[in-house]
Amino acid sequence: MPARSSLIYDHFRSIPLTLVMVLTFVLQAVAIVGLVNYLSDGYWEIWIYGLILMLSIGFGLIVSYWISRTYESVEIALKESQEKYKVLFQTLPIGVSITDKEARILESNAISEKWLGIPNPSEIGCLQQRKINPNVLRPDGSPMPVEEYPCVRALKSSQSVDDVEIGIVCEDETLRWFSVSASPIPLEQYGVVLVHVNISDRKFAEQAMRRSELKLQAFLDNAPTLIAIKDLEGKYLSVNQEFVYFMQVSEAEILGKYDYNFFSAETVKNIRRYELQAIFEGLAIDFEQSLQLPDGMRTFWVTQFPIMDNHDKPCAIASISIDISDRKRAELDLAYNYDLREAIYNESTDAIFLVDPFSMLIFDCNRRAVDMFEADSKQELIGIEGQTLQKNKFTEAEIKSIDNDIEKFGYWIQETEYITKKGHHIWGNLAAKPITVAGKEMNLVRVTDISDRKYAELALQKSEARFQKIATISPEAIYILVRHLDGSMLFEYASPASEELLGVSIEYLSQNPDLRHELFHPDDLAGYEQAMGESLKTMLMFQHEWRIITPQGQIKWIKSQAMPERRANGDIAWYGFAIDISDRKQSEIALAYVEADLKKANQELQRLVNLDGLTQIANRRCFDERVLYEWQRLHREKQPLSLLMFDVDYFKRYNDHYGHQLGDECLLRISQAVDQLVCRPADLVARYGGEEFIVILPNTNLDGAIAVAKIVHEAIADLQIPHQASDVSDVVTISMGIASDIPNLERSPYVLINQADQALYYAKQQGRNQSVIFTD
Repeated sequence: MPARSSLIYDHFRSIPLTLVMVLTFVLQAVAIVGLVNYLSDGYWEIWIYGLILMLSIGFGLIVSYWISRTYESVEIALKESQEKYKVLFQTLPIGVSITDKEARILESNAISEKWLGIPNPSEIGCLQQRKINPNVLRPDGSPMPVEEYPCVRALKSSQSVDDVEIGIVCEDETLRWFSVSASPIPLEQYGVVLVHVNISDRKFAEQAMRRSELKLQAFLDNAPTLIAIKDLEGKYLSVNQEFVYFMQVSEAEILGKYDYNFFSAETVKNIRRYELQAIFEGLAIDFEQSLQLPDGMRTFWVTQFPIMDNHDKPCAIASISIDISDRKRAELDLAYNYDLREAIYNESTDAIFLVDPFSMLIFDCNRRAVDMFEADSKQELIGIEGQTLQKNKFTEAEIKSIDNDIEKFGYWIQETEYITKKGHHIWGNLAAKPITVAGKEMNLVRVTDISDRKYAELALQKSEARFQKIATISPEAIYILVRHLDGSMLFEYASPASEELLGVSIEYLSQNPDLRHELFHPDDLAGYEQAMGESLKTMLMFQHEWRIITPQGQIKWIKSQAMPERRANGDIAWYGFAIDISDRKQSEIALAYVEADLKKANQELQRLVNLDGLTQIANRRCFDERVLYEWQRLHREKQPLSLLMFDVDYFKRYNDHYGHQLGDECLLRISQAVDQLVCRPADLVARYGGEEFIVILPNTNLDGAIAVAKIVHEAIADLQIPHQASDVSDVVTISMGIASDIPNLERSPYVLINQADQALYYAKQQGRNQSVIFTD
């Protein structure tokens, strides 16, 4: 309030109110008496004048007393109100200032003066110096123009301006942040009232949090790991740049999507299993996962953990994935190389020793060396001189010759006889070669067991002496059949068993070149000559089975096996044997009948293996084989393949309400109805699992698949199977997903299956009892 107005007000307050009221009524009485005197001439006017004067004075006193009491109560109330206003104005925990229309401070409380650095009126001589600090900042830290000040905006618009964030750099160089509200005062000498709420702590906390968030985001974006945050349903909420780089799509194409938009159904199922475990257990879960990414298959070590809200409840799931593809490949390569070395070293059929080239002591050997030399363990051989295993040690001259050969050719080989640890004699092909392993020079010594060959050479000498004895007593007919240069074929040798087998004498065999035409069954002669001709052409072993008719009239089955050899004179000799297999042939004929029956049984078993036991339609195994076959076939023909995947709406409720037996009958009726409906030879209806079914429609485009889906819905509705527990109908209904594509071998058919599954999921989400077509 201006000072001059206050002085005038105080001056008038000093005049007694009673005097004012009495004078007022006296003037009224005089005026009335004068009027009466003017209008009348009688004596009685004096009495009337006096009476009126007395009444006016009395009435004035009464009114004066009443007004005085009222004024005093109002003044007391006003004084109390001013005291309350002063206390409230000065004790509020917020800054309050009142300005004139030129933004000069008229009044301000202590908080406002302290926060804004406004000088106290007692400290300055002029109000004009109490102006608002011009160093005002916007929320982003930039200078705020005068026209954006809350007080200026409030004065200009004549409306309140609320909660404007401003920063003020005070005279002590301290930056404070306020939420300022300005409201115009509808009095001529006033401007606006300003309310300042100190939000410095919150603002600095927000800035610190923003800096922290920026640092965290910078860390996440520059982290060499894949980081993602999903909601509890598996929808991507946030990913870092490394995740975007590996996926090779933009961040916008990832956020809001699910894993099944990028990965196979099996991969999604595995990832989701670990996500749910982390959510329900409230712990971090580590696992290894391979993903098919645009640049190929990669393997990650994944850590998933739940993000908790203020109530310690999981609100999201975070994952950190480290690419371990190179490490896995290195591990596989290392394991492969290790296994390869182990296979070469320890699984070798040769004994291998690592020998010191100077001391000739063995410092390692493989398992075959332990077995070959009949040692109890490797330690029994390590540390001994290799020559101690030989029957005869090398002389100095032989050792020098060995060194010369190694220096000249790089290796040395010799056949040597050994004595094992248990005293047995063996022959070995000894080979030595210098090698370097980890910077250490050593000799690699290989010993190949040639005992069998050595002993075979000795045995061969004895075998020739025994041959006649063996051939004489052998039940097999042993023979040598020679084809001469003129084309004639005669037996050069035949064992005694040949006479019993063929029913002719050995002399007859050696003298009759036309024997096959006399003894062989006419139906088998051509096959015999063809087999002999093939053996003659390729010089490979002759093997054949045929029938003969002996001079005694017996029909016998003969099996013969002989190895051809070209002699120096050009003749071809077959060294072989022949046996009677008549009994075996009879058994084979009987077995053939058994096998025919078994084949029929196998066919029936194959049918049962591909049949679902409950619904009597194709099972999941049959579906997997058929969809792969049709995918490959339709890829070659460039024709479309469509899939219908459907399941029974609220089937769990159906089982709970009607019982599992009626539930099985429900699935049987539905499957049989659809199986009868889909009747093309290449079409297939299969039970995919539980109450879920899938239909393969080869050579069918999307329009055709939609038409079939409509018929399937109608057929199942016509069954009128009651379902009181359903939310969509009183009878059993289905939800269906439809997917169609032209097969391409660069994609798996399980992509199409996953698309149908997603479409089925959307159909159920959108209210069930409908079909949804998969769209990208």
